[in-house]
Amino acid sequence: MKRIQSAVLLIIISIWLAGCSAAAVTTDKPDVTTIPPLEHETIVISAVGDIMMHNTQLQAGYQPDVGTYDFSAFFQFVKPLLKSSDLVIGNLETTLAGKAAGYSGYPRFNSPEMLASNLKEAGLDVLTTANNHCLDKGYAGLVSTLDRLDETGLLHAGTARSQAEQDKTLLVDVKDIKLAILSYTYSTNGLNPPKHHAFAVNYIDEDIIKTAAKKAKEDGAQLVIVCLHFGEEYQNHPNSQQTSLAQALLSNGADVILGYHPHVLQPAFLMDNKLVIYSLGNFVSDQTGLERKSSIILNLQFAVDPITKQPYFQNASYIPIWTHRYQQNGKTQFTVLPVEPALTSIRTGQKGAITNTDAASLQQSWQYITNHLKSDSSKLNLQNISIPLSGLDLIKKPR
Repeated sequence: MKRIQSAVLLIIISIWLAGCSAAAVTTDKPDVTTIPPLEHETIVISAVGDIMMHNTQLQAGYQPDVGTYDFSAFFQFVKPLLKSSDLVIGNLETTLAGKAAGYSGYPRFNSPEMLASNLKEAGLDVLTTANNHCLDKGYAGLVSTLDRLDETGLLHAGTARSQAEQDKTLLVDVKDIKLAILSYTYSTNGLNPPKHHAFAVNYIDEDIIKTAAKKAKEDGAQLVIVCLHFGEEYQNHPNSQQTSLAQALLSNGADVILGYHPHVLQPAFLMDNKLVIYSLGNFVSDQTGLERKSSIILNLQFAVDPITKQPYFQNASYIPIWTHRYQQNGKTQFTVLPVEPALTSIRTGQKGAITNTDAASLQQSWQYITNHLKSDSSKLNLQNISIPLSGLDLIKKPR
């Protein structure tokens, strides 16, 4: 009887073990190869160069029938490109000091307040204000400029109306990623702020910028963008002071450096997967010459790790642009043209106000920009936009 019980027990144990073995083989866990990878969210931060308003541009924007100004036509063809970005940064190299201060171009810039609204409508989100012209209309003009930007809903960095404002880091939320934007200038053309308003302008000082970048990270910034108004005017390449400062800042908290002031393009480089472009040139101006009329829209793409929620640099691309100065109804006008769509428009018989001379200049601009920004890095690329000017609105997406 014991032998029968033992045999039955062995059968039961065998069946149980077999079941355990089968369970191990036929687990309900899915094959890992069938699990789709987690998607990485991406953000695109765009940057444009110096926004200048010479006397001829002021005249172009004047609407004599109503006695007001409107510069929206300057940006009509780049607006869809800027609107397609998550955040757009530019350098406001003029003041908005009000009509009483006198509207003027070089050498003491003061533009109609409507310019701020036009820039906002065109897709800009942040304007840097630390540059050599920010005190062109004195401290009062600086304050009026910031007041107008606030009224328009444009964020700003680089100048301040109080010590508390200077001490506060500009933090911007882009798809739940916190960006810090810092802005500094080498000079203000000898027009120093009053002694009791020394906080009004951020001047370049390596230690101060390093401390500010560190504070930005402590305040929660996941990316720190440092905008520097530096270098030598009209020089195509950075000088040793620019490269030395950039290397020091990228090694001490800065993730991106955007350069302004030379009014011509200077190259972009990657340093430990952090980007510096030493000069973005002019976004819009009435400076003459191919190099001063040629610039880019720089697009920086960051991906966000789905686990850590930390952003990391993926790549940078650029769209060549050119400031078109032309005559219409007996008046000088200006429009910033994306070069490739403009050339495509010409090839398809849609020249509009573009003359044969303009067409040749556009082609030269294309060659100059693409040659000057040529890079061995696969992460720095030309962004082809071949859509004709008339069809650029097709790429616009809601903001």
